[in-house]
Amino acid sequence: MSHPPQQAVYADNPRDEVVPFLPGGVRSALDVGCGRGGFGRSLRRRYGAQARLVGVEPVPEQAAAARRADGFDEVVDGYFPDALEGRDEQFDLVTYNDVLEHIVDPAATLRATMAHLTPTGRVVAAIPNVAYAPVVADLVRNRWEYTDQGILDRTHLRFFTRASAVALFEDNGFAVEACGGINSIGKRWDTDPLLPRRVAKRLLARSLGDHRYLHFVVVGRPTGERYAEVNGARA
Repeated sequence: MSHPPQQAVYADNPRDEVVPFLPGGVRSALDVGCGRGGFGRSLRRRYGAQARLVGVEPVPEQAAAARRADGFDEVVDGYFPDALEGRDEQFDLVTYNDVLEHIVDPAATLRATMAHLTPTGRVVAAIPNVAYAPVVADLVRNRWEYTDQGILDRTHLRFFTRASAVALFEDNGFAVEACGGINSIGKRWDTDPLLPRRVAKRLLARSLGDHRYLHFVVVGRPTGERYAEVNGARA
């Protein structure tokens, strides 16, 4: 597969807002694009010392930091799925936190995930919402300016709304069990020191619907037919 430029500008982040979407009963997990390992610590807290946790990270200095972060049992250098070529290991959970939008062909990557899932495995992906209110407001003003981080990160190759994020999963062999918004603009507005203005902003945030969310988290499980097609006798 072809790959986008490497990027190492994002800080160590535990992604606590994604944790409520993680399924129970997980004994092994693969975090694709694990960065500096912050989410590995969250996975460890969620699943305990006995779980096998593996990270994959293409940026060498970030992979090295993830190895020091006390979350993963192993961190593999390289791009998924190429970095796991020849390995027969399957996982109960595969996670993508702000990763699929950086990939040249996220559909092919998601399909490749199927070979690394157990039959009852799940994929959990946090995906930026290009319909986020500040982005839409800028677009109305004829502004679409790339930045070093955020929804218009200059290394983003794909853009998603709630509907297209769900379609990405459903069109590639997954049944979507949940899709929820996180990192609401209302959280940012809650820092306003004036109570009346803060209340007004909360009401405005609710009226924005999906436009209030910076991300959506999609939880998908492989359909039996597609899983059997990929994994053959292992299904």
